[in-house]
Amino acid sequence: MTPKRIATVLIFCCFILAVIISSAPSNAHAAELPLVRIAHGAFSEKIAVMWIGAEQGLFRKHGVNVEVIAIRSGPQTMAALASGDIQIAYTIPGSVVSAAASGMDVAFFGGIINMAEGDFMGGRNLRGPEDLKGKRLGVQSIGGGTWSNAMLAIEYLGLDPNRDKITVLVIGDTPILAQALGGGSIEAAYLTYGYSKPLKDKGFPLLLDMAKAPIPYQGLAPATRRSYIRQNPQIIDGLMRGFVETIAFIHKAGNKEVVIRSLMKNQRLQNPQDAEAGYQSLQWMYSLDIKPNVPGIANMARLLALGNPKVKSVKMEDVVDQAPSQRLEQSTFYRELVAQGKKP
Repeated sequence: MTPKRIATVLIFCCFILAVIISSAPSNAHAAELPLVRIAHGAFSEKIAVMWIGAEQGLFRKHGVNVEVIAIRSGPQTMAALASGDIQIAYTIPGSVVSAAASGMDVAFFGGIINMAEGDFMGGRNLRGPEDLKGKRLGVQSIGGGTWSNAMLAIEYLGLDPNRDKITVLVIGDTPILAQALGGGSIEAAYLTYGYSKPLKDKGFPLLLDMAKAPIPYQGLAPATRRSYIRQNPQIIDGLMRGFVETIAFIHKAGNKEVVIRSLMKNQRLQNPQDAEAGYQSLQWMYSLDIKPNVPGIANMARLLALGNPKVKSVKMEDVVDQAPSQRLEQSTFYRELVAQGKKP
């Protein structure tokens, strides 16, 4: 090979090396985004903030690579959080308060579903709440979200499971509960709107729309170990920004088709009308105000204490860290997002 040819090859190699080096920072940055596994136990439209935030890259935009994982029960979710298999639990007060009562240092750092919602449905032959006496109520797990909502509904309707001999049966998650109610295996269940609509269309009685009852409630919300919050403020802040930007995305009318597709895929719905019901509920169920609902958490702790006296020792400041939501609300990013949402 001639000296001229060797020089040409060297120049070409240097050019290729320069291209590789120049592209490395962006690839490295993408690879360096911290992986955060968020687990949930529900199976409804209420998980949309996680599904859509991950699918649309809105968490990555704020520096966090989110992986959404389904875990069937609250105790399993708390065990995974304690072991480090997941970093965040998208869960309810029942799981967090019970874990805190057992000595786990865990706290909510935000609130996504900050109100009671969903339908407390009766079997086809029920005429009203009084007919629930001596009947069977289906739940996903004792102390879980469907149980919590069902117990609050029963209480609001003036019933008592023990006094009125209402048998509580652990059946399964929301789709299975809807099937059991439709098939007559149980006479009552709490269902999210996407799953209650087909039953209402068939004439099954609505015993209580939870959103219309003045019940203090904290629904699904992000929680983690306090040590994780202290050690990873940037990750927590990135998640909080991702949450509110995803909620704003869901609220934007132009994104309706994207949201509907995500709900159908993730909930395995066959009928777009069922996804439509879930989509419509998200328009008022989600809010850019994602502070933890302390009165709602306290109300759930009261309910849990009836069956677990240890819960009485748990203080609200033990299970709520409001610093992340305060930092978010003080940020220019949040104020601009809220201002955009107010524009006609």
